[in-house]
Amino acid sequence: MTRRILLAGLVACLSTCRPQQAPEPEYPGALQEPSRFSVDFLLVQELLFRRGEVEEGMRTALQHRGDTLTLVGLTPLGTRAFVLQQRGLDVSFTSYLPEDESLPFPPRFILYDIQRTLLPVLDDRPLSDGEHRLELGDEDVVERWRGHRLLERRYRRRDGDPSGELVITYGEGGYLFGTAPPSIEIDNGWLGYQLTLTTTSYQRLDGAGTTGSSLP
Repeated sequence: MTRRILLAGLVACLSTCRPQQAPEPEYPGALQEPSRFSVDFLLVQELLFRRGEVEEGMRTALQHRGDTLTLVGLTPLGTRAFVLQQRGLDVSFTSYLPEDESLPFPPRFILYDIQRTLLPVLDDRPLSDGEHRLELGDEDVVERWRGHRLLERRYRRRDGDPSGELVITYGEGGYLFGTAPPSIEIDNGWLGYQLTLTTTSYQRLDGAGTTGSSLP
């Protein structure tokens, strides 16, 4: 699989850009500061993107340290395809690919969906079993909990733009903030793609795990 195909898969599944025949809108969302993550960590995942008959994959490494969140996309050889970093509310992006393979959208769009998936809407405390309706900025969020773990999240824009829902389902055992679920399924009804994220390794970097770990 070429670097171009791998990057295209990541662009499609995390940026949520529209098909080329439609004009690309401003993807709604608001960045939260990385300090909202309760622990420092290094999360490595295999991701599989599907839209219609298109199916692509890529390996990514996501690291949080203090007020910095860094996402690295990796080529099949394990070298860096790009580095996306957020410090506070400032975002920087470095591509190691040819110029014609650069991202065709603001890189911060990727961060919106990472934070929608991994950050708590309220705080780190688990909610009681059952369904809970919450608000996050201009989005209504419905969460489903069981056994003090988050099983599912459903996002809907209050203004209906885009219409539909973004649905996140957490793998076996659910999701406990400060850990990593074995897998995550994202069904973006806003833009018509499905994404599977499978965790290959997760390490705490704050004394509860291997402190010497770092990004590839």
